[in-house]
Amino acid sequence: MSYELTEKSASSRIGQAVFALDRWLRRRCGSFEYCNDPDCVLRIELCAAPRDLRLRDGTLVRAGEPALRLHLWNEHLPRMARGGPSMRWARRLSRDVERSLCELARYLARRPELAGIQLLFGDMNLATPRQTRQFRRIVVRLGFEPSAESPPRSLPRRVGEVIMVLLLVIATNPMGLRRALRGYQSRIYLSRAVLQARYGADRVH
Repeated sequence: MSYELTEKSASSRIGQAVFALDRWLRRRCGSFEYCNDPDCVLRIELCAAPRDLRLRDGTLVRAGEPALRLHLWNEHLPRMARGGPSMRWARRLSRDVERSLCELARYLARRPELAGIQLLFGDMNLATPRQTRQFRRIVVRLGFEPSAESPPRSLPRRVGEVIMVLLLVIATNPMGLRRALRGYQSRIYLSRAVLQARYGADRVH
């Protein structure tokens, strides 16, 4: 999961080209939308579990087993002010993520072919250590387990991600370019069992 500015704030031809490239990259990696709710801020990608994991709820996942990688749906993110992410923005995003997870729980419940998936995970890209700490607290409240690991990436992928982030910032908020150059990334995990218990149709209200 990478926190980026929204397409709504990009009005130039450069901005349109950047988001066209973003769409092409999404198709290439196989990420897709699982609902058409305008407040849904997540996409998903079918992939393999990156390593052996035992989550806090007892879920055991082996490396290579089917999993879901979460991506942020850039065009649906709440618009970020030029000064960067505020607490108001973070609360709105938290609400939208909760709604998105409810939709995801319903989607998975309707797809028996995905019954073997027990792990969901994503990567957060943030500009400063303080923002990283803030968002780690938010994702814990949402049921995720933050990890101290740095997601392994090949050199071409790292270079590509840096270029894409810089293009998105230039297209939408050039004042944020310096912050974008100071990237911090951490991985978060969520078990299928926790997703269902917290966000599924049979959750306790």
